[in-house]
Amino acid sequence: MQYSLTEEVHQILNQFKNLFNYKSIYLFPDVQESLISPIFFLGAEVKQPFNHHKKISWLNYYQDVLTRENIDKHLSIADFLRYYEIDILYPIRENGNCYGFLAVNNEARDLKPIELRIGNLIVSYLASFWRNLELLKDAREATDRTQLMVQEITSLLEISRALESGENIQTLLESIIEKCMELMNAESASLMLLDNKKSELEFRVALGPKGKEVKPLRLPIGKGIAGWVAREGKPLLIPNAYEDERFDSSFDARSGYVTKSIICVPLSYQNKILGVVQALNRKDGKPFSKDDLKSFMLFANVAALAINNSNLLHHTIQKEKLEKDLIIANEIQRLIIPNHLPKITGLEMSGIYIHSKGIGGDFYCVFPLNENESVLCITDVAAKGINSALLSATIHASLRAYLDFTSDLVLIMNKLNQLIEELTATDYKITFFLAKYDKITSELNYVNAGHYPPILFSKKNSPIKLVSSGEGIAKDDFEFQSRTVPLERGDLLLMYTDGVIEATNENGEIFGEERLVQTVMDKISQSCESIQDEITLRILDHCNDSPLNDDFTLFIVKRK
Repeated sequence: MQYSLTEEVHQILNQFKNLFNYKSIYLFPDVQESLISPIFFLGAEVKQPFNHHKKISWLNYYQDVLTRENIDKHLSIADFLRYYEIDILYPIRENGNCYGFLAVNNEARDLKPIELRIGNLIVSYLASFWRNLELLKDAREATDRTQLMVQEITSLLEISRALESGENIQTLLESIIEKCMELMNAESASLMLLDNKKSELEFRVALGPKGKEVKPLRLPIGKGIAGWVAREGKPLLIPNAYEDERFDSSFDARSGYVTKSIICVPLSYQNKILGVVQALNRKDGKPFSKDDLKSFMLFANVAALAINNSNLLHHTIQKEKLEKDLIIANEIQRLIIPNHLPKITGLEMSGIYIHSKGIGGDFYCVFPLNENESVLCITDVAAKGINSALLSATIHASLRAYLDFTSDLVLIMNKLNQLIEELTATDYKITFFLAKYDKITSELNYVNAGHYPPILFSKKNSPIKLVSSGEGIAKDDFEFQSRTVPLERGDLLLMYTDGVIEATNENGEIFGEERLVQTVMDKISQSCESIQDEITLRILDHCNDSPLNDDFTLFIVKRK
């Protein structure tokens, strides 16, 4: 097949490389000819194609991941792996088809389970991506064959060009009406699509002397010639419009146009009315004939098929892509959200993450540094899908790596800011709260980069907001500032993302910060988990049956 890569695929592969600090990454096609050459690579020098003198076409049927540990039983592939310095080779397969291979150089490190899991998720995404391209190609080829048959048996020689623009429904409709006017030698022509919810016909295309005045109009089902055809599902041939009682002359009266002869045909597919198409007034002054009606009906059948295929193909591919993206993004998100929080002496903790309609970039985590110090964080990447989940995984992995070398929160935030700015071409909104608790001093040192201020509840004082010192990360060069607050016995720190307070009911009313604070105050003496459950319950009661607008993340810490 002909391979194609979008900007989204480029970003995903680039983030995959950076997430595990790979030396290089390649995409290869399936093994066909005597030479193998990558179709995409990062972090590697351009090399001449590899000449596989040994037969390695068996790779197209091999379903397992190849690594240096299991290569001994496949010596025929050893030269190929050495030539490109490949340590891990993932087959890109789906439903028995091989689309190619994803290869990485991890500098001979041991393959970690999370690394293998995310690698397989990336491969699954690539397989789905290329299968959708083949679906598009097959649909276009099938449409072309249909066009050829129509051309051979009718005089509609120009309709085929209308079908070529099936990806853009408006372009397709306009092309259909242009061909309609040519075919019928008509002064004017229009196409209306049925809006079942409103029981109306919407003018999508109107060409002719008064086309601009017609297009914004909507027509109730049953009104006028077009409304009658949409309701009855039958074609009409009217030699003299003003002699037919179904004709509505109000448009002629407003515009000054004189309608003489009308031919109007339903656009139907499998007994479903999609709309109507009509032509007005032959240019030669003659009324439309029965032969015109036959040609017009054949034209309408082909046009309805094209409209249906265009809508169906678009919705099917978008639905499959969204479902695949959500599965992969959900799996990545599951890997970084902790199943169990570590036990920290002197602290009680509880956290919950609930995704909304699409997987986003929320996460929270805890990293014990030593016997006395622990790091807490919560972040929100304001995006959806795989890119967001991978970006969250990159932040999570980078934070853990930085903490191996320093516990200076400002330095870590500056490093994260620089890293994410370099990695992301898209202007994501990323907010981040990072804190370090010291058991000896009983102090919480924190940096807030644009995140909703966590709230510190104390028995002695009113709730305090730990406000931001920056707009967020990946916001150009910005020197973050840290602040310190005491964490007394019984004090509680509530961290959350915007999906908590912006949860909305059917009346458009948000849950809000005031309700959130009151909920905690009502249950302040109870455990973190009980407080978390009460917040969640009150928000779900507030929303009733309304879906969450955004990811919902809570992280609660209390000093015992």
